[in-house]
Amino acid sequence: MTVRVYQATAQNWAMILLLLVVPGSVLAQSRSDTGRHKPIPPPVSEDENSSKADGDAAGGDSRPWHLGFSGGVQGGSDLFRVEVVDGNPVPWDRFAEGGFQSSRFTASLDRNFSFGFFLNRDLGNVWSLRADLGYSRMDVAAEALIGQTGGVFLFDRMEVLNLGLGVEARLTRAVSHPFVNTSILVSHLGPGRQDALEQTNWGARLGLGYFHSLQEIWGLRIEARLTGTGFSVGDYVPQSIRADQPLLDYTTEDHLVFFEFLVGIQANF
Repeated sequence: MTVRVYQATAQNWAMILLLLVVPGSVLAQSRSDTGRHKPIPPPVSEDENSSKADGDAAGGDSRPWHLGFSGGVQGGSDLFRVEVVDGNPVPWDRFAEGGFQSSRFTASLDRNFSFGFFLNRDLGNVWSLRADLGYSRMDVAAEALIGQTGGVFLFDRMEVLNLGLGVEARLTRAVSHPFVNTSILVSHLGPGRQDALEQTNWGARLGLGYFHSLQEIWGLRIEARLTGTGFSVGDYVPQSIRADQPLLDYTTEDHLVFFEFLVGIQANF
């Protein structure tokens, strides 16, 4: 009888110890941080991802100023056309020594090298303000009828200075991107000989190009531009070198058109 009481007492104490040890170990395990039970972070919305990617691709506002230099070729349109009414060729003076004899000729702005500077200020990821200054010294070519053939002679030289202010828009959000720009400009013409043709006119310009990023700071630009400005000959009439001036059929233009193809380098800061 005594043995059975001792056995029951021993079993009771064993059960009590087991109940005390097991909950403690389970509680300790639940308190240990193994990293396997960390909460899953909330997903980032697609709008936030796309906005961040667009901001990174477009450069954001980290470098909103863009300064550059460009050079290339600039050509122009006709200035005026002269024809002797009786059809007889007469001698005309030209910029160089000597002259040419013709019954009619057309004076136009010939192609020549041009260069300029520009400054852009970003207004966001797409639009930017743009200011630019361009210069070219263009020959005024006289395309004349000489007998049964034609010839081209130097009639004058014209310094062309264009100052523009407008906007530019990138057509994609990539770092290297095509762009389009438009400007209102002031154009000054400074002739070498015919002072009566000196003038300043208002105009407008449309450009299309591509920017290729080289580094975070530097990039290359290729740009084609078309510009239209006002033009007036005023009281100017071409003069023959003869003492008696022939009767002329004189046709003048009231506007000029310039076309340019430029390659430049751009710095972002």
